[in-house]
Amino acid sequence: QIRMALLLACMHTERSRHKQKRKSIYCNSNSYKQRHPIPISSKKADMIHDNNMSASGSTTAKFVESVDSLFGQDVPSEQCAWFSDRPPLVLGAKNEKRSLKLLKQKCHYGLPPQLRCAVWIASVTRIVNPHLPIAETDSFGTFEMKKSIDAKWEFALKAAFPNPSDKADAIPPDLGLHQEVLHRLIQNDYKEWNNVPTTSPTAQSANSNAIPENGANSLALILCTVRDVLGIEYCPMLPDVATILLTHMPESYVFVTIREMINDTSHFLPVSQKDYYSWCRTYELLVKKLFPPTHKVMEKCGALTPDGLEPIFKRFFVTILKREDVLRFMDIFVVEGCKAIFRMALSLLQLVKSDLKSLSHLTDSESWWNEIRYRTLDPTFTFKKHLDVMYPRFEKVVRRYPKRKVLRRAMKYNEKWALENMPIYIDETPPKPMGFKSDKCTLAKPASIRSNLAKWLPPSLKATKLDLIYSTEIHGRSLAAFYEKCKRSKNTIVLIEAFTGRTNTTIGMFASHAWNINPSSYGDGECFLFRANPDPKCFNWVPDFSGSMDALEDQAAREQFMVAKNDFIAMGANTDGTNGLRLDGDLVQGESHPALGFENEPLPGGNHTTFDVGVVEVYKLIREVDGKSVGHDENRVWDLEGL
Repeated sequence: QIRMALLLACMHTERSRHKQKRKSIYCNSNSYKQRHPIPISSKKADMIHDNNMSASGSTTAKFVESVDSLFGQDVPSEQCAWFSDRPPLVLGAKNEKRSLKLLKQKCHYGLPPQLRCAVWIASVTRIVNPHLPIAETDSFGTFEMKKSIDAKWEFALKAAFPNPSDKADAIPPDLGLHQEVLHRLIQNDYKEWNNVPTTSPTAQSANSNAIPENGANSLALILCTVRDVLGIEYCPMLPDVATILLTHMPESYVFVTIREMINDTSHFLPVSQKDYYSWCRTYELLVKKLFPPTHKVMEKCGALTPDGLEPIFKRFFVTILKREDVLRFMDIFVVEGCKAIFRMALSLLQLVKSDLKSLSHLTDSESWWNEIRYRTLDPTFTFKKHLDVMYPRFEKVVRRYPKRKVLRRAMKYNEKWALENMPIYIDETPPKPMGFKSDKCTLAKPASIRSNLAKWLPPSLKATKLDLIYSTEIHGRSLAAFYEKCKRSKNTIVLIEAFTGRTNTTIGMFASHAWNINPSSYGDGECFLFRANPDPKCFNWVPDFSGSMDALEDQAAREQFMVAKNDFIAMGANTDGTNGLRLDGDLVQGESHPALGFENEPLPGGNHTTFDVGVVEVYKLIREVDGKSVGHDENRVWDLEGL
């Protein structure tokens, strides 16, 4: 018995020693450190990481830190036990599938603000490019890729803005969001995101609720490059997504992140009207299947129509969630994509599940989403608790929310319904400003003037640029020089600086034919008069089909489109001898009267019919595609003098 007791004691001691040895080995492994991180200072972590890298003979660049490009505020730094400041994003994963699952879990916990820029771009790149190694996708968030990302952004800017001066006056396209909603987004919807107090000297004096001018310009540059370089004309969710990304990323990183999202459209964003209506229809059917009583109330108030679902599929929950909750949702969206949007939209309905009877009186979609917003802004609502509703652990409840494959099949099936029910989309965005070839131009430099000219030109001349062929500051102030420079060019734009007292106005005319001395009037109905700045207006020629005797008598004056004489040039005429726009022989004095056919008001404004002439510039049009002139003949000269 004594021998047996001693043998058992020795065996127990040996087993305890072996167990302690295995535990020591496991605690030093990466998987244990990932599940049970030990909070250490960043300086000590850098020393440990540098020692490990030097021992292995390799180096790894740090992740880039987040930058607020929208409001210009400092991004706070928080300690995080489940993320390092260097790649890889996930440690200890046995395979890529397990690595992606752990990354999603970490994003559900929330990202530290200083690492959002790196994790957002690296996560999107990994999701869109599953064939790339994890080390390569993680490197997108490091300083190693910063020069490459900045170079891509600069290339996109040059393609979207051939004239660098246009970047300051960039007009953001709404991409299907409508200009009114986009204006509200910039002026009011992000007022809670700006932490600068109204008494601060950096706050805007005009409207402290609005996005600062620099931030609004950054948003405009992003949206313009997405439209002009990536070819996206309809994506109503993109303005808000870009705005949120700008709160933690530079412009270049936002552009590359959006470009990667667009590369996998079925995963992240609806990039056509058909996709948007298909998403809305899919959500409507899911609500009908999962929450029948809620579906009846929402259908009654119109909250399930494509227009009624604007807070979800157009505004990215910005109008119904708090700032920190939207950022937490963006952390999930970069790895989950549209699946997270549908889960969030369906889970929010459970907030009003018990109050459907009191909500049955709602008559419009806005009141319905206001009820949702009232509950999400309640102090008792926390995003951490709501995650248990979005991603429940019980199997019976998990089946409520469709998986990604089911969502894709449903959206693909509803594309036919979308094509049959979507309206004709009309882009309300002001046209892109016309480019200009010469830097010597003066009056055409403001982007607003060139944008209006692009809007007023005939459709066949839209894709053109301006090329200066005559200027009083370069070629002299005389009609002889004017005719000499313009005699070979059709489709020219004449810009005139008109002075009336202390005010100056930019006015002009579009000539469909070349300017040459002619004993009779010529031209056609494509000619028009305009005021470019201020209060821009265009006055096109309109024929008179009334058939009255007065119209017949005025027909000769009505069809005097272009008048070119030795002592003056003019466009438009009246029976009393006045013109819609007229310049004298030395280009010093001018006049403008209401002309038959053009029905214009005096172009200088303020009922001023006479004015002093400042700078006069004439531009011909050249095609953007090949740079060749439109209607320009180097050989033939339209010289009709003396006929």
